[in-house]
Amino acid sequence: MDDKKRLHILTVALDVFFKYGYKRVSMNEIAEAAGISRAGLYLYFKNKEEVFNATILHYGDLLIEEIKEGLSFKKTPEDKILYVFEVWSINNFDQSLNSPEVKEMTDSSYTFAQEALHASYNKLEVVLISILESKSTSASSLNSLSPERLAHLLTSASRGFKIVARNSSELREMIEDLLRMLLSK
Repeated sequence: MDDKKRLHILTVALDVFFKYGYKRVSMNEIAEAAGISRAGLYLYFKNKEEVFNATILHYGDLLIEEIKEGLSFKKTPEDKILYVFEVWSINNFDQSLNSPEVKEMTDSSYTFAQEALHASYNKLEVVLISILESKSTSASSLNSLSPERLAHLLTSASRGFKIVARNSSELREMIEDLLRMLLSK
């Protein structure tokens, strides 16, 4: 199969899912937006759930790519970690609160794309681990937690913060407070 065509389908499907949410999108709409026949779409994906899983994974990969490109412009480990969460969670948070379609897509990812979501968060944790490992501090300043454990706690907490935060400013404050608690010297 053509990887370029598959990537094109995923890019288009991401736009379609963001515009209409998960439930209102059909394989026909994805195929039409991608400029291929429905039968052609089925050559790449066996159903909408498979397209959605691949799309969520693709979206996570795009965010990871953006994070990696921007990290070199940040100086301290704390600034780098905050930047990671700016890209991953904060920048699009208000959109997910204000758009029923984006919120529904996000909610649907927990039901229909758990594997992709889990894989994406694992990739995010790898980025955080590399930052935490480069942080030249003693174990006591990291609360005696390994970089792997800290990365997992940070991603898990940020997921919970997204449930209770009322806007991106509050989400940012919560993440900053958590970073201060975990990473302060």
